[in-house]
Amino acid sequence: MRALRFERYGSTDLLRIDDVAEPLARPGQAKVRVHAVSLNPIDWKIASGDFRLIPLFKGPPRGLGCDFAGEIVAIGGGATERHVGERVFGSLLPLARDGALAEYLTVAYDRVLALPQGIDDTVAAALPIAAGTALQALVDEAGVVAGQRVLINGAAGGVGHFAVQIATHLGTRVTAVCSGANADFVRGLGAEEVIDYARDDFTQRDDRFDVVFDVAGTSSFEAAKRVLTPFGCYLNTLGTMTAAATTVVSAVIARLTSRQRAIPIALRNGAPMWQRLLQLTDSKVLRPHIERTIGLDDVAAALRGMETGHGRGKIVVRIA
Repeated sequence: MRALRFERYGSTDLLRIDDVAEPLARPGQAKVRVHAVSLNPIDWKIASGDFRLIPLFKGPPRGLGCDFAGEIVAIGGGATERHVGERVFGSLLPLARDGALAEYLTVAYDRVLALPQGIDDTVAAALPIAAGTALQALVDEAGVVAGQRVLINGAAGGVGHFAVQIATHLGTRVTAVCSGANADFVRGLGAEEVIDYARDDFTQRDDRFDVVFDVAGTSSFEAAKRVLTPFGCYLNTLGTMTAAATTVVSAVIARLTSRQRAIPIALRNGAPMWQRLLQLTDSKVLRPHIERTIGLDDVAAALRGMETGHGRGKIVVRIA
């Protein structure tokens, strides 16, 4: 089968398509014929070696890709409600050596969920990490309610465009920070106000927000706290090791010195979250914006583009 692989850390130019043996489903696993895989920033960060120091992280040679949708073609045994021919979607743990960017993958039963007939593979593959992060941050962590003011920094990207939709659905007043080129796009998602980051630093404004969700990771609690209300919270998606360390420390300091909160988002990426995302998608609350669909051969170029941080919505790889 064809699979995207890399032999050593470095530029995405090192990614290549290899012919490798199809995986065999072991007890407790399903073998899935992959139809669609969405790209996430974690993919190019893994390839570059950003996570090489994390315990248990499996280095190259390895594959890439977490979020996928496809069809079960084999069952490895053990008690399960999964069955051959079932359409499923899910997300592989990023520590794994073999990624989803391949014609087939094997996955534990609890890492997939049945896919309803009305939701296609491309849409389903776009959901787990990006939409899950947005939902967890705004609903589970920040507990946003109608009438609050929410600022989303990086509002046009994968996580950001879902966050705008969720915050709007909850009845909040959304201020979106993005490039001027994406202003109309995020307004169409429900943003009430748009700040062009090239022209205006949101941390220097006189506005006050109940929630600042820093999807882009270009700010910090220390910088953002001046635009938070006395009980406001700052959320960061921990896109870099520096952001993770800074936000964790800020969370402790904020708890000791103020009523504001700094919250590092570590995604609880699993079936309970995916079920919630399916319900929101089925009810049209979430509408994934698929910037484009590409093939395996185009992944390296797409990841290079994602490194610039100027994407809009999601890129989905269709596996032929």
